[in-house]
Amino acid sequence: MRYLIIGLGIYGSNLATDLTDMGHEVIGADHNPTLVEQVKDKISTAYIIDSTDEAALSVLPLKTVDLVIVAIGENFGASVKTVALLRKLGVKRIYARAVDDIHETILQGFKVDRILTPEQRAARELTRELELGCTVDSLRIDVDHYVIKFDAPDFFYGMKYEDLNFEEDYGIKLI
Repeated sequence: MRYLIIGLGIYGSNLATDLTDMGHEVIGADHNPTLVEQVKDKISTAYIIDSTDEAALSVLPLKTVDLVIVAIGENFGASVKTVALLRKLGVKRIYARAVDDIHETILQGFKVDRILTPEQRAARELTRELELGCTVDSLRIDVDHYVIKFDAPDFFYGMKYEDLNFEEDYGIKLI
């Protein structure tokens, strides 16, 4: 697939690098030349642009990418204006990062295809790890359901399956 990532801070640059490593074509854009310089050799193409400027935004290959990801996090206004301009320019598929509930509500109004909340997701994953006392990999199925993979903590070894009360003790079902 071909992705355009706008906002190359920590989240955006990691996303760009990971997608490239998976074999995807990634185009990156940010207004900060230092951030663009740090990622330019790791992705297909990198642009230094102000995504809140419609003329500057329109030079990006908006019509030839499969998905535009607005990874701007800290600048609330820039994030919202960028999404609004992308909609105005006819971009069909947009994912956008939200840093709080208000930001998320505004992005919902633009009907973005997916709202990304990496800080909240990271906090939930860490909470699970702390609760279980081990590293956890998880896959969200829907709002209320996850598949979670983890190594059994030492205190489970030697116990019989029927003696474990995962649902009662932890609110999870063992599969």
